[in-house]
Formats: sequence, structure tokens, C-alpha cells
Amino acid sequence: MSWGIEDPKKRKDILDLMDIGIKKNMANPNHVNEVEKSEIGCWMEQIYGIMRCDICDLSTECPVREEQEWQAWLKENNMVVEKKKEQ
Repeated sequence: MSWGIEDPKKRKDILDLMDIGIKKNMANPNHVNEVEKSEIGCWMEQIYGIMRCDICDLSTECPVREEQEWQAWLKENNMVVEKKKEQ
């Protein structure tokens, strides 16, 4: 997230995120160890309770972003994925 310090808005967003992390860890020092896995796979949602793709430094490996890109590609190429119905 070091790239964010040059942009004042992103710097504020990162500082706000750090504030959330400090508050969660002050309330429960074991928060990181006890947190439940995010249903959508977003580490930021899992740890901080919010999802901010615009300031995420792991966005290249993000399952949420990958799914959004996949869905956009399918739509752009007029592809339809049909799920098999279970009998």
C-alpha cells in the first residue's frame, strides 16, 4: 500500500483502514487469528469487515476481481455458461 501515500485521498483511505484495524485489535488482540474466512474470498473483508478493491495491494490475486473480469469477458464475448441440473 506504499503507493497510496502519494495520493492524498488514497492516503486518507489507507489511514482510515489502519484505524479500523487498530480498533479491532484493541477490542480483541486475537482478532486476526479468530476471524472467520470471508465467504467471497476477500482478505480485506475478512480482516477489516469492508471491501475496498481500489486500495487493495493484492488486487491482482483477488478472487472477487477475477470473477468480475471473467463475467465481463463472458458478457463481452456473448458466452453463456449453463449449469448442469442435478437430478
